[in-house]
Amino acid sequence: MTHDLAALSMRFMEAVRDRELGWLEEHLGAEFTLTTGRAGAPVRERAEWLAITAERYVIEEFAFEQLEALDYGEVGVVRSRYRQRGSMDGERRTQAFLMTDVWVERKGRAQLVTRHASPLPEP
Repeated sequence: MTHDLAALSMRFMEAVRDRELGWLEEHLGAEFTLTTGRAGAPVRERAEWLAITAERYVIEEFAFEQLEALDYGEVGVVRSRYRQRGSMDGERRTQAFLMTDVWVERKGRAQLVTRHASPLPEP
């Protein structure tokens, strides 16, 4: 990939935090899905994820505690341990997650096509 996957991952989460929907729409593939395994919504499609991000999901602060970027040419995989302080619909979402992101380069632009996030229990 011609993009720095670690920097792209950080920029993506800044856009989520700051609700930069235009940037997010440009950098999400049409086939984007978020898989969390949460009861009632184990997989969210692109449109639903954008709607939630626009109004219901709040990130107060975040950090990547570990991040490994694997470049496979037109495809990149980012495996990370991510921590955030935030909420959704008033329910706390302050915890660490193991995440795997798959990025694809299309017409010179990197697009996130799938994310799998597994919440980790707090010690």
